[in-house]
Amino acid sequence: MSDEFDDAVDPLRATPGRPRTARVARLLARLYGSSSLAVRTKLVACLVRPLSPLGVAAVSAGAFTVVLARNSSGGLSVAMADVARFSKDQIAELARFVEQVSPEALQQAAALLADNRSALGTFAASAALLLALELRRAGARERGARERRR
Repeated sequence: MSDEFDDAVDPLRATPGRPRTARVARLLARLYGSSSLAVRTKLVACLVRPLSPLGVAAVSAGAFTVVLARNSSGGLSVAMADVARFSKDQIAELARFVEQVSPEALQQAAALLADNRSALGTFAASAALLLALELRRAGARERGARERRR
């Protein structure tokens, strides 16, 4: 599915001061691609949880709106059939968006992947470890920057 915004420049990817965002998003997308369907479902649920319905609709040309329609009780529900249709690029875009809204959700996603190492291959387990280390380092840098500002 294509729209007129497919060729637009991604400002987060083009910004020299934000290499971490692109790296984390790529790692999550690779892990998503090499995970089992059950882990993919949990990962998508973890990533969309902190988003409002409008936020979910704004990501990846509305690809994730199917999780809104599934649950009439007001919460989000992710079906395995829907997760199978999401591409790695869509997951990377979701990860970049979620990092802006709730960086803690990325920590939870990394923990989820680390807890499900048996469902991942050797490469994916290594990538999960890299993801956790990158997020931990970034958190330490952000805490240090906040302390210096005080």
